[in-house]
Amino acid sequence: MNSTESAKRPSGKRPKKRKFTGNMHTRCKAVHSVVETLNNSASGKKIRLQDVDSSFIEHDCFDGYRVFDKTIMFTNIQSFASCKKCGGDINFSEKCVRDLSSVFSIECKNCKDLCSFRNSKMLGKRKNIPEINRRIVYAMRTIGQGHAAMTTFCGVMDFPPPVAEKSYNNIINKLQLCSKEVAEASMQSAALEEVTLTNSSDIIISGDGTWKTRGYSSRVGVCAVIGDKTGKCIDAEVMSSFCKGCDSWKRRKGSPAYKKWKILHVKECLKNHNCSAGMMETVGMVRIFQRSLNHRSVRYTSYIGDGDSKTFSSITASNPYGEDITVSKIECVGHVQKRMGTRLRKLKQMTSKLSDRKSIGGKGRLTDLITTYYGNAIRQNKTCLSDMRKAVWAVYFHRRSNDEEPLHSFCPVGPNSWCKYQNQVVEGSVEIFRHSNKLPVAVMDAIKPVFNDLSQPKLLQKCLGGKTQNNNESINSLIWKLCPKTLGCGRKIVDISTNEAIVIFNDGNQGRLKIMQSLGLTVGQFAHKFVTLVDIKRIQIAEVHFNLRTKEVRQAKRMQFKTTCKKLTEKEGTSYACGEF
Repeated sequence: MNSTESAKRPSGKRPKKRKFTGNMHTRCKAVHSVVETLNNSASGKKIRLQDVDSSFIEHDCFDGYRVFDKTIMFTNIQSFASCKKCGGDINFSEKCVRDLSSVFSIECKNCKDLCSFRNSKMLGKRKNIPEINRRIVYAMRTIGQGHAAMTTFCGVMDFPPPVAEKSYNNIINKLQLCSKEVAEASMQSAALEEVTLTNSSDIIISGDGTWKTRGYSSRVGVCAVIGDKTGKCIDAEVMSSFCKGCDSWKRRKGSPAYKKWKILHVKECLKNHNCSAGMMETVGMVRIFQRSLNHRSVRYTSYIGDGDSKTFSSITASNPYGEDITVSKIECVGHVQKRMGTRLRKLKQMTSKLSDRKSIGGKGRLTDLITTYYGNAIRQNKTCLSDMRKAVWAVYFHRRSNDEEPLHSFCPVGPNSWCKYQNQVVEGSVEIFRHSNKLPVAVMDAIKPVFNDLSQPKLLQKCLGGKTQNNNESINSLIWKLCPKTLGCGRKIVDISTNEAIVIFNDGNQGRLKIMQSLGLTVGQFAHKFVTLVDIKRIQIAEVHFNLRTKEVRQAKRMQFKTTCKKLTEKEGTSYACGEF
């Protein structure tokens, strides 16, 4: 290296070559090969990017919508364009504004020749529905917003006002029908796929309910069942105990006008539930089971439930498949683990002093880790009942052990055991081992009845297989992402959000293209590119979360955060409590 180069590089080192991150050609190949490399996670197995139906996709590079300033656009065109007949100058003008659809006219200044055109395609049998109006309503619903948000958006963007509320409701009715049609086809396909993978029409499903508002006062709720093998939604029921039409007419009940209205309203009444909000899950799940043979040609013979409601007892009482076929219950491992946490918290509230004259909680006393270890014991021994029960008691006796009384006979043996005492046994240095994470005997005696109840073979038998309702929780969160709980709405909007959530959950964002096609909307290159990239991103994120190392890091961060919060609470004392100050 000469002196000139050294002067240019103070470090005296050659700069590193920039790393190649890909270009438009390599990224295009990556899009088509992503399914081959990423298919371990649930999303990777469900979404098949190569199966996108491109028969209805417009590939013209000049298609789609663009936003432009009308003055700039027309001024530039007028300065270059001229009349075909006489070569004279032309004038642009906006003749009619219909919501976001406008009619523009081009007139020659000399010969007065006139032509007009719209800024949007027209839909419907009579070609009288501007596509742009239907498209923006659907676009706002995909982000969980309605007419008010659409009006605000148009005002801020300096667009003409959007469709009136009556037209908006008509488009919503159309969207409800179209989304229902696509969702039904998706669920029917999911049921057939579940039967194929199970090799039987008697399948295992997980079911759960979710509500529009928190607590037990919601007027709208959703129940959904998901196949165990496919992880796809097979059926869903939207429940509502309120109808705006019925509420508006109740004061005129008994009048001749009310009777005429009632006859016409029965078919479109949105109220389909007359019990409490807490019964929505129970009633909805019974309906889903009772129609399974007619709608899906399957029987849900095993039900993965959470035990939060009397859903399972109501299902068995309804005998959906007759006296000969009984539905069996499989416990969700995650909710069984929560039972341990709930029981320990109740015990902590009810217990004042233990035999050592100290409270059950506090530093070096009862810890949340016991709940986590209990769940791990079930998950890591999901194939053998005896091993599962032994692992549960290993958690108890491991935490009870001390230097005077080591109780590690239930702990797994060998050099790879999570028990450090057993590691020392293998190494032959157990004499120098000291217990550092022990809990007081008084605490362990207090929680022993809880371990005894939650280690019963009858309960653990239902945990074999390590089944969970995680898929149900995922689709529940997706529903309320499309229909935020912070915004008020009725059954119709929740129904649309549920249908779209099912399509996205089962088939990815590609399913949105089918809804758009059913609505009569043009699917252009940008819409196609959007759903493809979003699905790829979904698979990539799912694959990262599926990685064992990533799970361990997340768990470590979660435990570290809990420990930090606990230390701060002990240091600061009670800083916020309802009515305490």
